[in-house]
Formats: sequence, C-alpha cells, structure tokens
Amino acid sequence: MFGKVFVAALALTAAVSAQSSSASSATATSTASACLQSEVTATAQADLDSLSSCTTFSGNIILAETLSSATITGIQEIEGNLICKNNTQISSISAPSLQSIGGAFTLNGLTVLGTLSFPELTSIGSINWVTLPAIDSLTFTTGVTSCDQIYISDTDLSTLNGITLDSVTTLDINNNLNLNEIEMPLTSVSDQIDVSFNGETTISFPNLIWANNLTFQDVESISTPKLQTVNASYILISNNFEKLSAPNLTSVGGLSIIKNDDLTSISFPKLATIGSAGLEISNNTQLEEFSFPKVSAISGAIVLSGSFDNATFDDLTLVRGAVTISSDEDFDCSAFDKMNDDNDIRGNDYVCSAASSSSSSVLSSSAASSSVTSSASASSAVATSSSAASTSAASSSSTAGAVAFGPNTQGVAFGGIIAALFFGIF
Repeated sequence: MFGKVFVAALALTAAVSAQSSSASSATATSTASACLQSEVTATAQADLDSLSSCTTFSGNIILAETLSSATITGIQEIEGNLICKNNTQISSISAPSLQSIGGAFTLNGLTVLGTLSFPELTSIGSINWVTLPAIDSLTFTTGVTSCDQIYISDTDLSTLNGITLDSVTTLDINNNLNLNEIEMPLTSVSDQIDVSFNGETTISFPNLIWANNLTFQDVESISTPKLQTVNASYILISNNFEKLSAPNLTSVGGLSIIKNDDLTSISFPKLATIGSAGLEISNNTQLEEFSFPKVSAISGAIVLSGSFDNATFDDLTLVRGAVTISSDEDFDCSAFDKMNDDNDIRGNDYVCSAASSSSSSVLSSSAASSSVTSSASASSAVATSSSAASTSAASSSSTAGAVAFGPNTQGVAFGGIIAALFFGIF
C-alpha cells in the first residue's frame, strides 16, 4: 500500500514539475517574442512596462502622441530607433538602464518636453532633435561618447553637456537661441561641422586635428588650438568675435571670412597651402590688415574686399585662379602687380583697385599677354590726322591717374605723342 502511495506521489511531483517547466518555457518564449519585435508603438506606459524583461530590444520603439510621460525600464540596448514625434503633452522621457540606441534617436515637435534623462546612455547611431522649445538641459550622466550624426535645431538647450564625442561624421547645431556653449573633445570630423544662428555661443574643440568642412555663423568665439587640416572648406560668416586664430592650421581646401563686423585681427601663422576653393576675405568692416606669412600656393581664386590697407603674403609664389582685390583704403597693389606680370597669377582675370589712385591696378592677364602686339602697332598711329592725335592725347591725359593701362590704350597714347611731335616738326 505504501509503495503504491509513494509511486503516486512521484508521478504527481513529475507532473507538477513538467507543468512548471512548460509554463517557464512558455514564459521564456513569450518574453523572447516580445523582445524580438520589429517595432512597438507605445500608447500607454503599460506598453513600455511589458518590455521591461528585455535586456535587448531588436526593433524600433515609437512613443505615441497619447503619452504624457514615458519611462523605459530594463532595456539596456535598442537595436533599432527610438522615436517620438508631434506629441504636445509629453513632458518627460527617461530610460534609466539604456546604454545604446543602434539607430536614430528622433525627437520632433515635443513642445512641453522638459526632462530627457538617460544616465547610462553612451552610444547612439544618430541624433535628430527638432523643435523642443521647453528642454534646457540633458541628463546624460555617463555621457554619449559615440554618435555618427547629430542634428539639433530649435531647442532651449543652453549647453550640450553630456555629449562628449571623440569623432563624428556630421554635427549640425542651429537655431538654438539660448545655446551658450559647445565644448567637445572631438579629434576628427569626417564630413561637416555647421554651427549657425544660435545664441551667444562659444565654440571649443580643444582636441580637433582634422575636419572635412567647418562652417560657423553668428558665434561669439572659436577655439581650435590643435587644428591642422581642413580638407574642404572653412567658412566664417557674420560672427561676433574680435579675434580669429588657428595657430596650427597648415592646410585648408578653401577659406572664407565674410562679414564679421567685429573682427579686428586674424592669425594663421602656419597656413601654407589653400586649395581649389580659394581664399575670400570680404566686408569685415573693422579688419584693417591681415597677414598670411607662410602661404606659398593658392589653387583657387583670391577675393579680397573691404576697408583694409595692408594684406601681406610673404611666401606666395603661385595663384592658379583669378585675383580680385578692392579696398576703400590706401592699399598697395604692387606686390600683386608683380605676380601678375611674372605670370604667377594663372587665372583669366586680375583686378586690383584701391582708394589711392597711385596704388591702384586694373589689368587682365589676357590683356597683359597681348601688350607686345599693341606696342608694335603703335607706329601706325603716326599716319593719323592732327585732330585724332589731339583726341588721343586728351584720352591719355584723362587716364593718367591709373597705375596700369590696358595695352590698346597704351598704344593709342604712344601713337598720339609721336604724331604730335611729327606735326610739330613739320
């Protein structure tokens, strides 16, 4: 009897164990299935809570417009995107355990969002934050050290503290009117940095060595003490700083310094080459003089205009593009005139003019090349009438203030003098 009871007990225990195992297996299967979804749209906090057992979520998580707050617990990695758009009532988004977002972190049109708390987040595929007028700071305690592309526009952020990247493909920060500071330990930028139309923003990239493109507009100061190379273009437009310095920059694809009304000095002591995008320094109203002591070659054009009286290029021996220089002050064109005469300016056009007529030069390179032909034809002017000679002499007198003439004018003036002497003798 006892044996039968014992056997029955064993059978019951086995059945319960099997049932428990089956239940555990079903739970595990259910959990795995939840974590492997391609996309979840959370319309309530309960939808996010149902994912709390997932260490890794394989797909996208979308926070719907019905949420007033969202907390993502348990998940350490989202392999897809985290997206919240056009929600005008969500005030807080947090993920206390989240370390990585493989895809895009997109926040767009969240007009009352004031809290963004991701204390463990270190890696994001890309950031796209647009129209977040209520958020003024980030709670990224550990700090995001890896992100390929960043676009932040129209927020109330005062700093980007918590984003501490070593490298980036694109960094575009614009129209954040309270943004006072951007400081990152970037060493390289493979595509572009564009910081434009923010608040009174100071820029500091103390470790930046190499960049493809740099554009700064409407910023208060720029510090890039280690910058050596800008592969494509370096553009500075309508900024508010008085001094601009790149003490270790040696090569740039193109340099444009335009309409920086407070700029009084620039310093590029090691810059040696400027590429095919050329050099433009224009309409910087307080910039009276500038110097590029080491630039030896410019593969593109030179455009200089404004109220400067001194622009020196001590080592410049070759300009492959055109040169256009216009100053409201007494700028001396003679150094550029000589380069043009020596065919060191290879572009089709050369123009240099200044307020002082004694130092102005207007001459095209194509005209310069034909000067010998014009001089040779001067002797034919002897046969002209006395009235034509008088006209030529008057023309010569009216243009006497210019340093350089077009070759045809020189020929006519020379012929007029010979004709006058001829008729005077006879």
